[in-house]
Amino acid sequence: MTLPDTDAVHPAQADQAPVVQEPAAPLPNLEIRANAGPDLAQLMAPPPRTDDACLACKSVYNYPIARWDKMPLSVLGLPRSEREARHMRGLVMDVRQCATCSHVFHSDFNYDHIPYRTGSNLVYNDGSSWRQYHDDLVEEWVRDYNLVGKRVVEIGCGEGLFLERLAKHGNHCIGFEPGPDAERAAARGIEAYAEYFQGSRLFDLRADALVCRHVIEHLANPLDFLEDIAIACCEADLSPLFFAEVPLIEKAMEQNRINDFLYEHVSNFTRNSFRTMFERAGFDVLDVQARFDDEVVTLVAKPTPKPLQRAVRLKATSFQKSVQRQIERVRTTLLAWQEAGLKVALWGGTGKGAALINMFSIDSGLVSTVIDSDPRKAGGFVPGTGQAIRTPDHLRVNQVDRILICTNWRARDIEREIRDVHGFDTDLYVYLEESIQELGPETRL
Repeated sequence: MTLPDTDAVHPAQADQAPVVQEPAAPLPNLEIRANAGPDLAQLMAPPPRTDDACLACKSVYNYPIARWDKMPLSVLGLPRSEREARHMRGLVMDVRQCATCSHVFHSDFNYDHIPYRTGSNLVYNDGSSWRQYHDDLVEEWVRDYNLVGKRVVEIGCGEGLFLERLAKHGNHCIGFEPGPDAERAAARGIEAYAEYFQGSRLFDLRADALVCRHVIEHLANPLDFLEDIAIACCEADLSPLFFAEVPLIEKAMEQNRINDFLYEHVSNFTRNSFRTMFERAGFDVLDVQARFDDEVVTLVAKPTPKPLQRAVRLKATSFQKSVQRQIERVRTTLLAWQEAGLKVALWGGTGKGAALINMFSIDSGLVSTVIDSDPRKAGGFVPGTGQAIRTPDHLRVNQVDRILICTNWRARDIEREIRDVHGFDTDLYVYLEESIQELGPETRL
């Protein structure tokens, strides 16, 4: 095989000027130095697992943002002297961002450091553009969600300014405000309660709509707070609209703006983390919008229907009512056997057997003989009640009239052991359907 002559000139190029090739540019130095890659390694590393769960989604994977070891209160902590200002308590503010939902929060928050019951929110909210924003927001929500002639409950109503706007549309407005602003809200004609709101109040308030503006960012456990409301709505058979608003942290994060972090604001929401938290708490989110030049985010939601919760509630309630009834039935049977002079043994001295013995208060005065299939347990004693645990051979010398098998899931195996292995023809019983029943071939366990 003949290789082409690389120096030969193609006939079509014979009359052309020779091409002068520039010397090749040197290749970049691709040498990887041992100390040149920490930034890349940091970017490629998975988020660290921490002990600090995200307040919005409960994930424990988050990234550190910033930390201040001596941050004073700045919203509810206005000092009245220079000396007081200089000696304010410095609080730890360790700011983190959740790797799962993007929520920004600080992990060393202590709700007890903030005087919500005695202090008022000192953020100035009386600018003309802010007032106009409120007017427009009320008109939009009234129009889009038919908030006319409804029972509206605001959680953290402050002086009642927002509810006052809603009341102009014929709404019966009710406000909860734990601080001194509750009196000012009442002076505006609001049905105001100077207390923290709890989901259980929905049973008597029967709200058509809930409003919660610039409150959730202050809560130590906002997800639990919302879940409490969602569960209460299901229990009370209510489906109120939930209108919420919090500061939006996205713009501050984009601009590396650090003074948005306040100790009182333990949560700093992104649109995604706000939606995620409501959905996780049990709400269907209808709308999420950044507003007021992307400095706040609003959300509208409704409680998600919870057929499982209702089924669990019914079962749990009926189960609870049955407990005392079962105890009385079982003990009545055992006492009747004792009065009739019948000798009884319990089969099963630990686990579910010990649980049954203790739950029905079967002490040695009521039944003293306890048998167990496991020879390793022989010589031990029933936890709580103290009967000696014996092997099946004990019954060859100390015969009994009836055996109560204390665990249903092994009842058939124990029955075969009693009949086929040990050859006992004693009458067998099980605890079934809230009472003691004879174990026969047709018994459904």
